[in-house]
Amino acid sequence: MAQIIAMHSHRGGTGRSTLAANLARLMADDGHRVALVDTDIQSPAAHALFGGAEAPARTLADYLVGRCEVEDAALALPAAPGGAGFFLVPARAEASGIHEIIAQGYDVGLLREGFDRLIDVLRLDVLLLDTHAGINNETVTAVASADTLAVVTRSCHLDLGGAGETIEFAGQLGCARRVVLVNMVPPGVPPELAAQRAEAAYGSPVEAAFPYTPELAVIAGRRLFVDAHPDHPLMERFRMIIPSLVRRR
Repeated sequence: MAQIIAMHSHRGGTGRSTLAANLARLMADDGHRVALVDTDIQSPAAHALFGGAEAPARTLADYLVGRCEVEDAALALPAAPGGAGFFLVPARAEASGIHEIIAQGYDVGLLREGFDRLIDVLRLDVLLLDTHAGINNETVTAVASADTLAVVTRSCHLDLGGAGETIEFAGQLGCARRVVLVNMVPPGVPPELAAQRAEAAYGSPVEAAFPYTPELAVIAGRRLFVDAHPDHPLMERFRMIIPSLVRRR
C-alpha cells in the first residue's frame, strides 16, 4: 500500500522544496516507486530543481482545470541504476496557469482524486507532496491526505514561533503522525541544541537537524544536490531519515 508524505513549513525560505526533491530522488534510488507532486501552484519550485528535466507539457494546474488526466502531467525522471521508478508532477509551467485557476477556480476534491489516481496508475510506493508554506486550499488537501506530515523548520525564533499553528492545523486535519526536520542550522549552533528547541516547540520528535551547507546555496536550486555532490556528508544525513519517513510494511 502506498504511503503519502506531505512536506510542510510554516514560513517560506526553509529549504522545504529542495529537501523534498532530494529526498524523493534518494527514495527512488533506494528502490521505491516515487512521485513528487508540487502542489504549490502559487510559487512552484520543484521543476526548476531538476535542471535536466524536459519542459512540462502538462502540469497539475492543467489537470485541475480539466485539460488532462493527472498522470499525463507526470514526468518520468532518471534514478540510480536499479531504481524502481521516479516521477515528477510540476505545479504549473507559466503564469497563465495560475491566472486560469484564479479566474475559473477548481474543485478541490480533484486533488485527492488525483493523488489516488497517481498511486494507482503509476503503481507507487511513495507519493511525496511538496506544499505551499502556510495554509491554503492545496496545502489543506495535501496534509489531510497524508499518512505522515514532515514539518520543515529552521531553528530561528520566527520559524519556531509558528509551531503552535502548525500543530493545531495538523491536528484538525487528522494527521496524527508528525516528524520534524530542522534545516539550515547556522554555523556555531550545535545540531543537538537546534533539535531540542524544535522538539520543545512542536512537541514532536526531531528526526534530523541539517546544517547550513554553502555548497547547497551555491547551486541555488539549479539542480539536485544529490546529483552535484553525491558523496557530500549531507547526503548521508538525508539517507538516514528515509526509513523514518517510508516505513516498511
